[in-house]
Parts: sequence; C-alpha cells; structure tokens
Amino acid sequence: MFQRSFTVDIFKVIAAQLIVWHHLCAYGPMAQTMRTAWPVLIEGIYDHARIAVQVFLVVSGFLAAQSVGGRTLSHPLTSIFKRYVRLVPIYLLVLMLISLVVALARPVIDGDWLPDAPTLGQVGAHVLLLSALLDYPALSSGVWYVAIDFQLYVLLVLMTFALRSTRALSWCVAALCAASMLWLNRIPALDNWALYFFGAYGLGALAAWAKRSRADAALFWGLAALAVLALWLEYRSRLSLALATAVWLVIRPKGSPHWTPTKRVVHRMANSAYAQFLTHFGLIVVFSVMWNSSQFTSASTALGLCVFIWLCSIGLGLFMHEKAEVPMHHWLSHQSKLMFLRLTN
Repeated sequence: MFQRSFTVDIFKVIAAQLIVWHHLCAYGPMAQTMRTAWPVLIEGIYDHARIAVQVFLVVSGFLAAQSVGGRTLSHPLTSIFKRYVRLVPIYLLVLMLISLVVALARPVIDGDWLPDAPTLGQVGAHVLLLSALLDYPALSSGVWYVAIDFQLYVLLVLMTFALRSTRALSWCVAALCAASMLWLNRIPALDNWALYFFGAYGLGALAAWAKRSRADAALFWGLAALAVLALWLEYRSRLSLALATAVWLVIRPKGSPHWTPTKRVVHRMANSAYAQFLTHFGLIVVFSVMWNSSQFTSASTALGLCVFIWLCSIGLGLFMHEKAEVPMHHWLSHQSKLMFLRLTN
C-alpha cells in the first residue's frame, strides 16, 4: 500500500513543480525578460511543462477508481458532495486572496495576463465550477483544471451508481476512454468538458483496477494498445505522457515499505501539491509588482527571482495545506455529517 502511495506522491510532486514553471515562463515581466534573452529555453519550458497536467489527470483517475471501484453507491450525491467539499473551500479561499492581490497590483502592473475585477456572475460561476462552460474569464491560473477534475469524478461516480457491477463499470470506462483517445480528445472545442480528458483519466482508473483480476489487466493492456493506435492516428504528447504514467502505475517495481526522511518529505509535498497549484499564481503577481518597482533588468536576475518564487510556492503550499486546507476540510466534513444526520432522522 505504501509503495503505491509513494509512486503517486512522486508523480504529484514532479507534476506540480512543472506546472509552476510553466506559469513562471508564461506570466509577468520576469518571463518577458527571460524570453527575450533565452527564447528557445523559455518557450521550451512553456510548451512542454504544461503537459504535466496529464499526470494529474491519470493520478486523479487512479485514486478515484480506488475509492469507488468495488463499492455499491446507494447515494451518489453524497460522494459528489464530499468531492466538492474536498476541492472547493481552499480553492475559493485562494481565489479570494488572489483577487485581492491582483486588485492591489493592477495600478503597478500593465499586462493583459492579470485577471479583471470579478463580477457577481463570474464569482458564482467559479463557486459552481462552471466558469469555462459559461464563458467567464478565469480569476486565476489552473481554475479550469479544478472544474475538469470535478466533472470527471462526477462522471465516474454516476457510472458506478448506474452500472452497479465492477465488470460493467470497467468496460464502460474502457469504452469511454477509447472514444476520448480516438475521437473526442482530437476536437479542441471540447476542451472545457470532461469527455475531452477522459482518455487520461480512464487510463488511470483502469490502471488502479488492473491488479484485481486477469480480465481487468487484459482490459488495461488492450486500452494501452488502443492508445498507441490513437497516437499513430494523431500524435499528441499529452496522450503519450498519460499512457506512460498509467503504464508505470501498473508495472511499478516494489520497494521498501519503510519510511525514510526522503519519503516523508515527498509525502508532505504531495499532500500540499493542490494548495501549491492553486496559490503560486498569487506569488507571481506579488513578485511582478516588486520587479516593476525595482531597477532590475537582467535575465539572470529574473531567473534567480523565478527560482525564489518557485521555492516560496513550495513553502506557501505546505503552509496553506496544513493551516487552511486540512482544518477547513475537517470542519466542513464534520458539519456535513451532522447535517445529513439531521436530515435522515
């Protein structure tokens, strides 16, 4: 059990750092300065680091499948609500803080990368995780991923509830995964919908079930072969990374079950990866204000500052996870249980 968790932890930590660097090379005056000096390097990081989100999608499918696979869901809305409570409170808190920081920074920073002041409709759409579907501009980077993750989980839970059979569920997930890889993922207009990303998510789910039986293992490897066919039809680096991640989750070597200092550090960073993912854009805004208010101009200084922002994002992610995300989640979970008990009595 621990080795599986450590493998997932490694993936989450690496993917989170790559996403942070993707945004460091995308937003702010430091990114512009570095791009002027090292255009090939910065564009390369920008173009390639962003596909790390596929690792998050596979891992999310892997963990979600473990939580719902093999269980009969009598109340799917309860599972969906629990997922919402897991994702949204820290997400809304961070959006509120980032909106405040952006409002203070707007007079100092001249750039279209800063979100505009939020409207009431925009706030409501973010609360419901519908901003992209309703065509509202995002209030921060990464907002779209939170919505897609929630859509994918809802889809998996509803399939689990409707089918009530592990075999039927495996085949349904496989069919939807195949449709996404071969067809839906090739339609850019669908990139605000769960079905566009279900290829990666489904591969993760099937990887989680691959060791339940020989039939599930055969189904996973059949989908892996189909993914190769999909790549032959139209190569997509995002799909190739998702496939490699899912395959590694299935064939990963067994390691020592004992805790080590390195494993403890990785475990804490993995737990805080979501908070780091949400909060790092705010740091980019804060340090962009500092850059514009200073006399800094060199690319090497910009790179050094970006390294410092990255390290700060790790620390801020740990702080927000342990001091805000976990306490909020525990309190809301407790209150939700009390509410459901009142409603059922």
